[in-house]
Amino acid sequence: MRVFSGACLALVALSSAGCATPQPVTSAEAACTIATEKVTSLRGLPTSHVAMCDHASDDDTSTGHYVMALRAYCTTEAICGSTNMGWFAVSKTTGEVFEWDIGKGRVGAPLQG
Repeated sequence: MRVFSGACLALVALSSAGCATPQPVTSAEAACTIATEKVTSLRGLPTSHVAMCDHASDDDTSTGHYVMALRAYCTTEAICGSTNMGWFAVSKTTGEVFEWDIGKGRVGAPLQG
């Protein structure tokens, strides 16, 4: 009995820790929030580091994804170069965040972590 109850406890612990369940994303604003949270988490930055999402037009996007550049706040007042943190694609069906290959106009690797 002891082995069985230990196995049950392990299964309960695993199921309660669980993995994120894929969730549909229904707006560009929601996709922006998801991408912001993922990218800043991976880079060790607060979400407040992102000033805005620069959404690609529907003509520029891959079917099934919201495509955007994340823009940071300018950190100097004198001269501000690019604030682009990168281009990303968020799956409309799962909410998974991918790199966006701006040169090829297609979804790249998923962001890990």
